Amino acid sequence: MQKFFINELEFNNLTLKDDLIYQAFKVLRFKIGDKFIIGFNDKSYLVKITLINQKELKYEIIEELNINNELDLDITIIQGYPKGDKIEDIIKYGSTLGANSFIPCFMERTQFKIDLKRQENKMERFNKIAREACEQSMRTKLSNVEQFINFKDIDYNMFDLIYVCYEEEAKDNNMVGFKESLNGLKSGSKIAFLIGPEGGISEKEIAYLKTLNNTKFISLGKRILRTETASLYCLSAVSYERELK
Repeated sequence: MQKFFINELEFNNLTLKDDLIYQAFKVLRFKIGDKFIIGFNDKSYLVKITLINQKELKYEIIEELNINNELDLDITIIQGYPKGDKIEDIIKYGSTLGANSFIPCFMERTQFKIDLKRQENKMERFNKIAREACEQSMRTKLSNVEQFINFKDIDYNMFDLIYVCYEEEAKDNNMVGFKESLNGLKSGSKIAFLIGPEGGISEKEIAYLKTLNNTKFISLGKRILRTETASLYCLSAVSYERELK
């Protein structure tokens, strides 16, 4: 069943915004009487269409659904900005796998520059990608992509624990620390995974992260992962350890 995340105005007016009306009418070919799910304020509702055409859609709420498809940890992906469009895949599949927030950050080895105008356009696109991924995967909450930020300007104190994905841990044969730590976290903990861009996290950045009292350096196995696959590995590991019991 299709799900749409909506804002307060759409919820109060029992409608959808224009691009979703187009999708419902032209793409999904919804008709009067068809049902779908809306997500609003971290709640889900089953609704039935009472009016639909190319420019207008109205629905009635049938019931609130008692569903929770979220991980039991509040997860942020702090991603060193990669080359090309890789960040879009990180946001899309990361949202599908349960990340609540993404922080694109500029690090020493980031090979990407952007002006303010392009940043605004990208933020709109990124959050649309996150929304559509959350709808497709029937998430209860909507993922959020935060503004671009420099590595040193991030407020690391907001997290209970920051996992630093660092390949040197594998060389030291530290292969089980991540698993043990995940199992020891309290439900609801606010955690982050910090992942470097192509080329990894610099020695200077590693030295800074070691001064923080809420960081844990982890290995993601014996193989070196690409920057666009590291977050997916981490989120899959969380799901395996916390959900598949």
